[in-house]
Amino acid sequence: MFVAQHLSSYKIKILIVGASDSGKIALCSKYTNGFSKIFEESLGVDIFVREQENPDGEEITYACWVCAPQKRFEYYWPKFFRGASGAFIMFDTTNRDTFNDISFWCKKIRKNLGSIPIILLGNKIDIKDKRVVEFEEAKKISDQLKLAAYIEISVKEDINVSASFELLNEIIYSFLNSDTGDFNPKDIQKSIKLKINKLNLDHW
Repeated sequence: MFVAQHLSSYKIKILIVGASDSGKIALCSKYTNGFSKIFEESLGVDIFVREQENPDGEEITYACWVCAPQKRFEYYWPKFFRGASGAFIMFDTTNRDTFNDISFWCKKIRKNLGSIPIILLGNKIDIKDKRVVEFEEAKKISDQLKLAAYIEISVKEDINVSASFELLNEIIYSFLNSDTGDFNPKDIQKSIKLKINKLNLDHW
C-alpha cells in the first residue's frame, strides 16, 4: 500500500544590516557556505541563500539580504526590506562607531516593517584585547530598543553563527503563530529565553 508523504516548505527572508565593517558578508557567507544566488553591487544588496531539509521532510529556504549601509543606497532600502520576517543588526565589538549605528538601523527597520523580531549581534568577540564594547552595554541597548535578543558571535572562529540563525528562525516562527500584531520581547517563550542565555554563557 502506497502512502503519500506530505511535505511542507516555506521561505524566510532575513535582513542583515549594520556598519560596513561589522562582518555582515562574512556572516552570511559562512552560514550559506558562500552561496550567493543574487548579487547587485550597483544597488547595494547581496543575497545569500541556504536551503535545508528538516528530519520531518520540511524544506526551508533562507534568503539573507545584506544591505549596504552607504547613504547613496538609502533610496533602495524600503524595497530591500519588504517582506522580511526578521532581522539582524550587526556591530563590531572592537569598533565603537559600528555600535553607535544600532539605533539608526532599528528605526529604519521599524519604519518600513513595523515591529518584527530583531536580534543584535556583537561580532569579533575573539579579539578580546581590542574589545571596546562590553556585553553589559550591548545588552542594555538591546533591552532599551526592545530587540528580541543580544547574542555575542565570532564569524572568524565560528562562534554562534548557525545558532544565531536558528534562534531567529525559532523566534520568527513563534511570533508568526502567536496572532499578535506587533512583536514584543516579553512574549518570547521561556524555552527560547533559556537558549538565548545559554548561547552567551557558553562563550564567557
